[in-house]
Amino acid sequence: MEVLEPGMTKFIIVALLTTFPALAQTAQIPAPAVTDRERVQADRAKAAEDEKVAPATRPWDRDADGKRPWERKSSKP
Repeated sequence: MEVLEPGMTKFIIVALLTTFPALAQTAQIPAPAVTDRERVQADRAKAAEDEKVAPATRPWDRDADGKRPWERKSSKP
């Protein structure tokens, strides 16, 4: 008693020969390219994080009296 018909065995052999090489590939699928929008968002997030961890006192943006230009109080009474 035969389990498969002769035409069916040919179909199974062809199916196996075409699918096994695809299943044997071990290379990682490359990640999709980063879009411009995602790149800008990442740059802004990095800049915000850098601003948070930056030292609060920066000598190059203060005057001789230690005040920043926007912290000056007007001398007018």
